[in-house]
Amino acid sequence: MPRFDLYTNPNEDSRETTPYVVDVQSDHVGSLPTRVVIPLRRSKVLGYMGTPSDLLPGITIDGEDCFLDTPAMAAIPANVLGKRIGSLAEFRALIADARDRLFGAY
Repeated sequence: MPRFDLYTNPNEDSRETTPYVVDVQSDHVGSLPTRVVIPLRRSKVLGYMGTPSDLLPGITIDGEDCFLDTPAMAAIPANVLGKRIGSLAEFRALIADARDRLFGAY
């Protein structure tokens, strides 16, 4: 499970507003039974307005505007993630900036 892999949200109850999660855990601790993920929420469903901040950056996936809900980062069991559907590695710096903003690395 490489870092920045994209998955369909494994929680069916929240999938309508949060269709995806991105794995942000280091590959160096891949043997853990959990993975740290950040949810990607639909911008239009949640009424997200304005310019995305570095904490909640916008990312378009399959033509749909989403935002990275960094404060909702969580660890989930690795075995519930299912099949990888893509990669957000091209957004590595954007994701790192959001994580750094959350944890005060500025």
